Amino acid sequence: MKRAAIYTRVSTEDQAENGVSLENQSERIREYCSYKNLEIVVEIEDAGVSGGLNKSREGFMKLLDLAENGQIDCIVFYSLERLSRDMLTMLTLERLFEDHNVELHTVDGQVDTSTPDGFMQFAMKSFLGEMERRQIKYRTKKAMQHKKQNGHVTGAVCYGYTEKIVSINGREKPLRVLQLYEPEQEIIRSVNTMYQTGKRLSQIVCSLNSNGITTREGKGWTPQQVKRLIPGYENCFKKSKTRISVAARAFIEAIA
Repeated sequence: MKRAAIYTRVSTEDQAENGVSLENQSERIREYCSYKNLEIVVEIEDAGVSGGLNKSREGFMKLLDLAENGQIDCIVFYSLERLSRDMLTMLTLERLFEDHNVELHTVDGQVDTSTPDGFMQFAMKSFLGEMERRQIKYRTKKAMQHKKQNGHVTGAVCYGYTEKIVSINGREKPLRVLQLYEPEQEIIRSVNTMYQTGKRLSQIVCSLNSNGITTREGKGWTPQQVKRLIPGYENCFKKSKTRISVAARAFIEAIA
């Protein structure tokens, strides 16, 4: 009788409540093991973690140790998505487990890598999972680009602006758009005046902090933060990697 390790995973705590729960995965896997006459020697779970291969997946790291130490003969998943949606990662892991004579089984789709046909099915499902991952990434990217082009705030609101909820042409879902926030705009003008009169960033920082003018978070200013308020920075409404083009300014001002 082959020694089997059960592995279950959900990517977020919300999925743990509303998606394919750990309990449901475990129940289905146990039924599969009984049908396949597999001896369950260990049950491992990763709750609320993504499918990326990192140290946060403590359970999966334990699976690797068990395989390398020859303590299991196969690993049973509910579906391949519980392993990963990245094709390269999936094929690399399959080869790693094969090198240690460990088979991969799934309940959803009945994949069994102990046979050539089973490996082909595994490879095909890995490819389909990769396609789904890329489609999700592409759709998300296009949606974010469309929102930014129309002045829709997609991330944190940068200094000097606030967000305004507006409904355009009777849209059911309102847009979050930027509008000037005068109290912070006044500070930006003050910073630029000091800079244009020859003050260094360190001097501007000292002036702001000594006068009790704090950042939006209520903290003291730093040279890097002040630098973002000087021309060449504010025209691109930059926040981390999120950019709203200057071309969107007309749209913002038209509906503000």
